[in-house]
Amino acid sequence: MGGGIREGGKSWASDRDDESKRAYESDKAESITGYQGKPRVFISFHMNDEAQVNLLRHQARNSENLEFTDYSVKEPFDEKWKTNCALRIEQSSIVIVAIGPDTYSRPAVLWEIEKAHEMGKPVIGMRLYSERNHRIPEPMLRHNDKVVPWSHDVLQSELDKLKGGS
Repeated sequence: MGGGIREGGKSWASDRDDESKRAYESDKAESITGYQGKPRVFISFHMNDEAQVNLLRHQARNSENLEFTDYSVKEPFDEKWKTNCALRIEQSSIVIVAIGPDTYSRPAVLWEIEKAHEMGKPVIGMRLYSERNHRIPEPMLRHNDKVVPWSHDVLQSELDKLKGGS
């Protein structure tokens, strides 16, 4: 789940929301399951791992080796959260679960993984700390989802497989 509120009541990620909205408008004519150009990625994560996820988002915007459009929900957890998440997951090409120390036990992350599978979306896990073997969320184990290290090349390879339809 993304977001959080900083001092002054503004979301940490509100600036990124504009980018996601523009990306959605520009590619909404594409099929939900396939994509042209950059894939639409929903990142599921525990709020304690937001700094690492923000780094990943920054790398995707500024790297030649990794390209995707972030479709994550950036609002704080509230009544509309599930509705917003479901819509964003539906609009996404893939769900990436950012796996940190407590990801496996976070109800919001578990719900997002289950929702992605209900919608037939591919789910992959990415270890935020490649040298650590943090627990994998149970729904990912049950669905035999792939888990990769934090590596631009490995992550981009997985995204490219979707583009090629494999």
